[in-house]
Amino acid sequence: MLDMSTIFELLDAADATGIRELTAREPTAAGARDEHGLSALMRAAYRGDDVFAAVRDAHPPLGPFDRILVDESTGLPGPRDWSPDGFTALHIAALVDNAAAAEALLEAGADPNVLATASFARVTPLGTCAFSGALGVARVLLEHGADPHIGEDGIYTVEAEAVARGNKALAELIGAAAGRREPA
Repeated sequence: MLDMSTIFELLDAADATGIRELTAREPTAAGARDEHGLSALMRAAYRGDDVFAAVRDAHPPLGPFDRILVDESTGLPGPRDWSPDGFTALHIAALVDNAAAAEALLEAGADPNVLATASFARVTPLGTCAFSGALGVARVLLEHGADPHIGEDGIYTVEAEAVARGNKALAELIGAAAGRREPA
């Protein structure tokens, strides 16, 4: 029997070739979950496009959070459900700019201003948009009452993150929503 942690070691090493070789030998490896319950697909989404494509191409079974990652907007988690690593479904939609999923979650009652509980990112979904450049989800969030003034620990602002990441259009959108004409 294959040690399923192998896929996570390959993910941590960002080894897309190794992932493709592993899933060709053992297709079920792509459906593995880590010790916290996070799917290989979710972990791959955090590692980058090549690694994500390697896991996705293996056609793993999709859980509700995974469906957001592959641009689906049905069969999603509940509007108040959390991923094992401390993000809501809205945060995940923001990570991959899945505006249709964000819209569905907000219409189901998701909080556009909820703070992630992850130790490395206590941000709102709009903060995740600023990090990932998710302009489509940012528009949806702002239309549904996302507060562009909520930051992390009183220091971080979503507008400043968008500027730091070189996303002028997103910074302008957030700045306008915050009542400024020019990004910070």
